[in-house]
Amino acid sequence: MRLPALTLPLAALALFAVIAGCATPQYQTTVRLIPPADAQGRACVQDCEAKKIACQTDCQTRYQACVKALEPQVEARYIEALKQYELELKQYAAALRHYEMQLRFEWLNSYPFYHPYWWDPWPWPTFPPPYREPMMPTRDSVRVQLEKSNCQADCGCLPAYDACFVGCGGQRVSETVCIRNCPPAK
Repeated sequence: MRLPALTLPLAALALFAVIAGCATPQYQTTVRLIPPADAQGRACVQDCEAKKIACQTDCQTRYQACVKALEPQVEARYIEALKQYELELKQYAAALRHYEMQLRFEWLNSYPFYHPYWWDPWPWPTFPPPYREPMMPTRDSVRVQLEKSNCQADCGCLPAYDACFVGCGGQRVSETVCIRNCPPAK
C-alpha cells in the first residue's frame, strides 16, 4: 500500500516534535511539613496523626469490602469481554485479509496503470497494516477495571491531615525542583 507524498513530511515533522519534547525540562514538586514549636501545637499534631491513621484504616476496610463485593461480577464481565474479543478478532481478521488483498493487487497502481508517463524505479515502501491486533482480556484485567470504576481507594485523608496540621500551627512548604533537562542557572 502506497502512502501519499504528503505523509512523509508529516511523519518527519512528528518525529522532530517527539525528539524536541524529550528535551523539555521536567520538574518535581516536594512537600515538607514543619511541625509547630510549642508543646500544645505538637499535641495537636499528634491528634491529627491519629485521625489520619483512623481515616486510612477505615478507607482501606471499605475498599477491601468493595473489592469482595465485586467478585461475583468479575466472571460475568470476563465472559462478556471474551465475547467482545472474539468479535473484534473476527473484524481484525477480515480487515487483515482486505489489506493483504490490496497488497497483492498493488501492481495495478504501477506502470502503465497508475503512472502512464512515469516509471518509478523506487516504489513507495509497504507499511504494516494500520490495524492493531485486539488484546485478549484476562480475569485480572477485568477485575482491575471493575475495581477502578466502582471502588474508591483514596478517601482524601492526606488533604484533611494537611489542613489539620496547618491548623495546629505547623507549616506546609511546597518546593518545585527541576530534576531533568534543567535550564542553565542564571
